[in-house]
Amino acid sequence: MPYRTYEKRTRNYDLAVNPDVVRTKFEARKSAMLDGQEEMQAIIVEKETAIRNILDDNGIVGVMRVPYLNFGRTLIRAMGHQSGLALRKLADAEKAKFVALGLDSTILDKIADAVIGTTGY
Repeated sequence: MPYRTYEKRTRNYDLAVNPDVVRTKFEARKSAMLDGQEEMQAIIVEKETAIRNILDDNGIVGVMRVPYLNFGRTLIRAMGHQSGLALRKLADAEKAKFVALGLDSTILDKIADAVIGTTGY
């Protein structure tokens, strides 16, 4: 039995999305949100630059760069939610998935090392 019925949840949602309330909250938080976005974008650019350098060094060109970049982006995204052993296990699972798609495991290890500082198992 749910704690709240769907009617209560819908009513609470309707109250929470009052345009004046949302506007006030957004205006109060906007500068902090922009600061956080700027910090994260700097990390993303740094990591993607490192990945592109690895791809250049290994002769990966054209559309074959995309899946390698996607692997790196998956790890970057995971860094916001996981760390330590959990992040390494996730990197290993993602590596296995991308190897199954035909990517070179040694290049994926280099990317994982550049993004999270370590490879999987």
